[in-house]
Amino acid sequence: MAAVLRWFLAVAALAAPALPPAARAQATDARNRALIILDASKSMNEDAGNGGTRLDAAKQAVHELLDRLPPGARVGLRVYGSKVSQASRAEGCRDTALAIPVGPLDKGAMRSAVDGLNGTGRTPIGRSLLAAPGDLGTAPGRRTVVLISDGGDNCAPPDPCKAARRVAQQGLQMSISVVGLQVTPRVRRQLRCIARAGGGSYVDVQDAGKLGDELAAALARAFRSYEPTGTKITGGPTPQRALALGTGLFLDSIATEQTRYYAVDVPRGKRLVTSATAVPPRGMQGSGNFNVELTDAAGDNVDLDASGVSAADGPSGSTVPLSVRTEGLVGGTLPAGRYVLKVAVQNRGGTLDPVPIPVEIAIQLLGPGEDPGVARVPGKLATPTPTPKDKPAGEDASGDEGGVSWPVYAGVGLGGIAMGLAAAAVLGRRRRL
Repeated sequence: MAAVLRWFLAVAALAAPALPPAARAQATDARNRALIILDASKSMNEDAGNGGTRLDAAKQAVHELLDRLPPGARVGLRVYGSKVSQASRAEGCRDTALAIPVGPLDKGAMRSAVDGLNGTGRTPIGRSLLAAPGDLGTAPGRRTVVLISDGGDNCAPPDPCKAARRVAQQGLQMSISVVGLQVTPRVRRQLRCIARAGGGSYVDVQDAGKLGDELAAALARAFRSYEPTGTKITGGPTPQRALALGTGLFLDSIATEQTRYYAVDVPRGKRLVTSATAVPPRGMQGSGNFNVELTDAAGDNVDLDASGVSAADGPSGSTVPLSVRTEGLVGGTLPAGRYVLKVAVQNRGGTLDPVPIPVEIAIQLLGPGEDPGVARVPGKLATPTPTPKDKPAGEDASGDEGGVSWPVYAGVGLGGIAMGLAAAAVLGRRRRL
């Protein structure tokens, strides 16, 4: 259950030494609260591939998390599928309970509650999400939910994506991030939908041993004011003049009705995972669209992601991560070569303020069997490629090669989450999709 955020991930840090660079923060806000929603359904008893079950991995991850949380952190635990077995569907789908109320952290109580879990029942994710606002309360401060699951909701209604949207709309400082543990493609789609509707990040984890790190990343932002970080860049104005990036974390700034392009050279045998996180400036008004698109070396669309953007409370508040990727290794059905990432902020009805929006760009190149994680290391620009104006006389100047636009502005991000949360970074909670 460690994170992809996919963007993700945008996160906040726990203890200072445990803070990933992508989640550097300002002063701790004692009012902030977090709720972990943990899957303890029957499927969590399955082998995690590391000598234990998925539930064993989750328990270990929570133990690791408790060692990193700052003193006095207000954290609670809700568990579903932990009590009702061999019962009717209706009864099994009511099996969600607040195991540890949200309040100053009692590490002993949290450890005991987690260690006592046995994978038993169904997966009522939607019902658990709808209970989260009551668990977190209405006092001022950021409220963060981190859902950890190895499966999709099998109790709808309520639909988990609709439930997440209802929860997130209850406040600008309410967000839901998700960590998927060894999930199938179908489940991944549902969990990503929950994270997107909840204004948080999604992280995909196949290696159960990495769960502790990713859970910590996903929770970090709950207790700190978010401070964007990464290598400062300015993307290219056209696909032909896309800024060539290496791997790591980058920061740009994109104004309304502006599109930026970034190029990544992907060799055979690698998989490209990218994420973009937008953070609206404090006081921004109106609504628009935040779009991310990936094309391959042949110019064909590989993946796209989009979300609404609206007024928000700035870098100390919410973010919205988007992620695009190649599903398989390059060199099979996908050509090796230069892939281009397109990131755009579009107005909607002429209402969105024409102000620059910080955007974090995370780039990962993964080999066979490697899982996405939270991008924590500042990125490096790729070796500059001559632009058409730089080419010697007589050489083709069609503009097919990507140029370099040197860094000028810091954006923001997420990491992860998150695939992380992770990471990983995303705009306001009042999103108009």
